[in-house]
Amino acid sequence: ENIRGRTLGAVDKYRLRKKYPLPKTIWDGEETVYCFKEKSRNALKECYERNRYPTPDEKKCLAATTGLTMTQVSNWFKNRRQRDRTPQQRSELVISSDATCILSPSSGGLLD
Repeated sequence: ENIRGRTLGAVDKYRLRKKYPLPKTIWDGEETVYCFKEKSRNALKECYERNRYPTPDEKKCLAATTGLTMTQVSNWFKNRRQRDRTPQQRSELVISSDATCILSPSSGGLLD
């Protein structure tokens, strides 16, 4: 709590947390909050295990059975796919999307 004879301020504490983050295995004590009911989440997870990219008809059926809207179902699948990607896959996606924008030395413009 003390550094160089004085108490740590907010900035000092922030810098220490950034420099020495807690391991991911340590629970921060906050309760997990879910937007959807457990029954709805289970139905979505079950469908996700069978097919990560459901058709619009499957989404309509899921929306009807869970009581959610089509948008909520679509967003849940989109978010879940994003969470399932590893950090390595995410960085590869960023690199590959950056590579599509190439400068043309002769024209001085961008190539599509």
